Parts: sequence; structure tokens; C-alpha cells
Amino acid sequence: MTFKKELAELGAEYFETAEIIKGRIAERLAKLRVLRAAGKMLTDEAYILKSELNTLYKEYNDAVSTASYLTKYYESRLTVESLLI
Repeated sequence: MTFKKELAELGAEYFETAEIIKGRIAERLAKLRVLRAAGKMLTDEAYILKSELNTLYKEYNDAVSTASYLTKYYESRLTVESLLI
């Protein structure tokens, strides 16, 4: 089943994308920690970082959710045999 393999590969690509996003999150968190240590949490820069983090967390969750769905797509599908039981 070539199609099944392609969905699994696409799911793996989404997991890779999630890892890239996770790296971007880590970068923003590191910058935010520096600002926190300097007492600059109420600056425009801190606000922008927090806004970017919100977006990145949503992107990460979407990527992981999609990856999980694609890699498990065929495992969760009902078969004719299971419907007859």
C-alpha cells in the first residue's frame, strides 16, 4: 500500500517540523529569561516574544496533532470485519 506509506512519511515530516518549532520556542524562551533577569518584562521586546511564543505553541501543537493523526490513520480506521462483529 503505497498510500499508507506516504501518509506515514507525511506524518514523519510533520514531526520533524514540530521539532524545528520546538527549537524556535527554546530560542524565544532563552531571550525572555534574559529579559526577566534584567527586569525588562514590561518592554515591547518582551511583549513581542510572548506573542511569538503563543503563536509557536499553537503551531507546535497543530504539527504534533497532525503528525499523530497521519501516522496512526490506518490503525484507527474501522474495517468491514470489525463492523460485522
